[in-house]
Amino acid sequence: MLCGVNPVERHCCQRAAFHDDLAIPQGSHVCRKGFRREVDSYSAFFENDKTTATGLEGYLRELGVTRVFIVGVAYDFCVRFTAEDAVRCGFTSVVVRDGTRAVDLPGAVEAADKGTAAAGVLVVESAGLAAALEERRS
Repeated sequence: MLCGVNPVERHCCQRAAFHDDLAIPQGSHVCRKGFRREVDSYSAFFENDKTTATGLEGYLRELGVTRVFIVGVAYDFCVRFTAEDAVRCGFTSVVVRDGTRAVDLPGAVEAADKGTAAAGVLVVESAGLAAALEERRS
């Protein structure tokens, strides 16, 4: 398994495997991204070439999903670009900010805040999630 050494790649591993005890229900979608060494892959929807799809959009559409909630690592990269691409694909996109952590390179969090706002992503804290969603419906 090859894992990155810089702050952005530290949480990324090539050829990583699921633990043998992990039960993956039949019909689940495993989003495989970052499998091409020459193309970074931040979004769960597309490789960074913005052309190569991961299959997540089609899977969510088959399930009738219209709104996605995004948490995880890293707020300023993978979470940001997943949230923005969700909007680009026509989904309502909600980032639960305290369910994320940033790599926090200089300026990256600020860029993520601006990018998600410009894309129309709703960014909320978990404590205010229900109220924020209700307010947005009004």
